[in-house]
Amino acid sequence: MNRRRYGTLGLLAVLVPVALSLAGCKSDPLSDLDGNPVGVVTDFSYLQLAIGGTHSVTGQIVDGRGTALAVPITFTACTADLTVATDTAYHPVPATSARVIVTAVTANPSCVRVAGGGLEDSVTVAILPQSFGGVLSSTTPKGGDTLTINSTSVLKFNAATTTVTFGGGTSPVVLSQTADVIKLLVPFSSPAPLSISNINVTYVPGLSVTLNTAQTVTQTGSRWTPADTGYATAPQITLPTTTGGHTIFVTDILGSYSNDADCGEGTGAGGIGVCAFFKYVANGTDSLRFSVDWPGAALDPDIDVYSCGSAGVSQCFEDPGSGATGAKPQVFTFKPTAGTHYYAIEVYGGTPPT
Repeated sequence: MNRRRYGTLGLLAVLVPVALSLAGCKSDPLSDLDGNPVGVVTDFSYLQLAIGGTHSVTGQIVDGRGTALAVPITFTACTADLTVATDTAYHPVPATSARVIVTAVTANPSCVRVAGGGLEDSVTVAILPQSFGGVLSSTTPKGGDTLTINSTSVLKFNAATTTVTFGGGTSPVVLSQTADVIKLLVPFSSPAPLSISNINVTYVPGLSVTLNTAQTVTQTGSRWTPADTGYATAPQITLPTTTGGHTIFVTDILGSYSNDADCGEGTGAGGIGVCAFFKYVANGTDSLRFSVDWPGAALDPDIDVYSCGSAGVSQCFEDPGSGATGAKPQVFTFKPTAGTHYYAIEVYGGTPPT
């Protein structure tokens, strides 16, 4: 019996604390957090603005339950690269939040400090230029000229993916491209700022943007005009000096004149008598590959290319003739003898391309 009593007492000893614990659940264990500031809440943690751009930022001070508190809130620009001003149109009821208008001033990283109730947080702001301000070698280049575009101290190119687009949506031939310099051949295009893609913003890791140049680029005339209705005035092209090297040029000279007398496939051979010549000087040891491409289809227009050993139609097609087919692009390869030769581009049929 004593054992049973002790057992009962033992059971009561265990149950009493449990009963007291259950009674304690009727109070609020978080009540000491009510009304005490524990955090700053903003509607943005990151903003990206162009110079002159604006955006609103709203802030609240909250207690441990996430309830907004009616306490004073201040907003401060981290640097002079942006400004903050009270949004006078914002009147919340109850007054448990505040709002400012952020304005971007200078292309740099900055932030907005939001403080209240003894706490502080910040909103990161990346300020981007309205346009790309890198130096251009010319704003009035000739079609076919080399244009150089330089990066800035904070805006860099992607050596693999940056592209440049001219007015009218025209893409150029790119000669070389690094993070700091792009060299390209100016296409025949309409006046407009250049659009440059995949520009790396160095002060915002991982951010790349597309920007227009600050200057308008106007293609003016042609690098190869007047080219050449004959051998005597043919402009000289410089050959590559290393295996795998390239010499690339863009021209719009075809179609600007009729030159039947000098065309290797003139009207007597069924052509339309439109051709142009470029002089080159071979060293007699290098094998050369010539290629031409154009807007349009393979036979609309029908373009042929060949080499002439000296002035005169009788000296043309010293090459194998594989560049005078219905293909697009037209290509031929051969090893010219040392000395002066003429590279011919002929419109055999159709409307000459621009």
